Amino acid sequence: MGPTFPTPSLGGFLSGHTVVVMRARLTSPDLWMVLSTFAVFAAGLIVATATPGPLLTADDLASFGLAWTLAGEGAAPMPPQAPYGLLYPTTLVPGWLLGLDDGGMLLWARVVNALCGALIVPVLTAFLRRLDGMRPVPAIAAATAGAMMPAFLLTGSIAWGERLGVLLVACAALVIARSWDEHSGRDGFLAVITAAAMFAAHPRLGPPALVLIVVVAFALRRLGWARVVGLLGTGVAALWLVEWVRAAVAEAAFGSDGTYDAADLASRRGLELVPEMAQLGIGALSYLVIAGTGIAVWGVVRLGERRPAGWSVLLLGLAVLAITSWFITGIVRADKWFHGRYIEVMAPVVLAVGLANLHRLRWRAAAVVLFGVPVLAGVFAAWNGPGNNWLDARSPVMMLGAEVSGAPYGSRIFEPGAAAFVAILAGFVVWGFARWRGTEIAACVFVALSLWGAHSGDRALDNLFPGAAMGEVDAGFPVEEKVGELWVDTSTVSPNLTNALAWRVGFDATTLSLDDNTTHVLIPPDAEPPVGAELIAQFSQGSLWRLAG
Repeated sequence: MGPTFPTPSLGGFLSGHTVVVMRARLTSPDLWMVLSTFAVFAAGLIVATATPGPLLTADDLASFGLAWTLAGEGAAPMPPQAPYGLLYPTTLVPGWLLGLDDGGMLLWARVVNALCGALIVPVLTAFLRRLDGMRPVPAIAAATAGAMMPAFLLTGSIAWGERLGVLLVACAALVIARSWDEHSGRDGFLAVITAAAMFAAHPRLGPPALVLIVVVAFALRRLGWARVVGLLGTGVAALWLVEWVRAAVAEAAFGSDGTYDAADLASRRGLELVPEMAQLGIGALSYLVIAGTGIAVWGVVRLGERRPAGWSVLLLGLAVLAITSWFITGIVRADKWFHGRYIEVMAPVVLAVGLANLHRLRWRAAAVVLFGVPVLAGVFAAWNGPGNNWLDARSPVMMLGAEVSGAPYGSRIFEPGAAAFVAILAGFVVWGFARWRGTEIAACVFVALSLWGAHSGDRALDNLFPGAAMGEVDAGFPVEEKVGELWVDTSTVSPNLTNALAWRVGFDATTLSLDDNTTHVLIPPDAEPPVGAELIAQFSQGSLWRLAG
């Protein structure tokens, strides 16, 4: 009699099959994508809510004011503002429609910022897979680390559209890679939509938006020149429409379409300022080198080896660099010599590419991109600017990756040499893990360093907040004081104080015209108060009075 074998039962088959399916699901790249995206969202929200801000400067209040008008609440009681994009205020509109109070709106803005940061993960993952054909999990790991630089985590606490801009630039890189890969007419549509969204996020992203349209049109030239011309015309028309809508909403909100425009800025930037633009551009690159621990440099090199898609993405980055140096030229600000806020929108793309390929970096190349280039960046940053400007007043939020948190990981006092040293150390640590254990572990190490840097940066923002107008208002405004209608003399009172008090008492309780319903007035500290008025609060930039009766 031959050997006998157990007859498989249906229950055993289903049980084994279920185990296999469950294991497949637990190791699915989709699961890693969901977990990584949620982790970035959670980290962004935790870091954002750890600070007492937002700082509520003119930038913050302009976003809330535009959202207020878009929500159908009428004009925002603020003086004319710089031209801000409408896309970020549009994301704040649901908060006003839901009837959230001032505290609720601040939380809403932070949730929006955290969500924008989290969405970078799937976008960068798709970009890395198209560019390099990477396996899903390493691509997800590199994208997650690229989305968690300290600067991105910290700007989530401020009601700016910075994180939205970062997301849209990553989308632009993905559209470029897709257009060279598929040569589909759909890519032209995606390019126009993405370019319009970039311009709607901030007028500063207009030049990169134009580059996106031109690059994709060139990539699709095999579909016929009629398609190319149509794409270029549609793209320009879309950008014009965005500007027309922005100006109309700004006029409705602030009574002005903007305190300056591109022509006005261009009139102040002649050929004699080109050397300064170049100097500031190199300073911005120095920031990117140090804040990116040299790994961003490797990302640029790897993009340069990927033609034509990689070259096209670098052209997008060149437009970001050009508008950065052009925009901060001719203004008085200590932090412009080593400036990160504007160029940071390109950082996740080059950083993610660098991290994804870090295990390919050999010793000699590592000595150049992780040591030599950061040293040069530190030397240039120390030399750049008028004398030792590191002790001058500056805005830490302009340089969060390196300034607020010290190096970007470490001391409370920023110094270019220390920044370069810590960047080199961090870069070599991450590179060592990449060579030893691969992209996934290296990305985890980079994320840990980013969280360390963000923790240090939170302390710096905590110290910065009391000196802001909103911190002063919160400290000096009587909680029990009931304001029916606040009149603000915007022609003489500081805009930041105007905005802070408008937010404190409510946009709908603030007016720019004195009438019979006015109960309180905000005037300069040295101005003559109305007859019989009672002083309620004295601020450094103005005084609040309650009218008699």
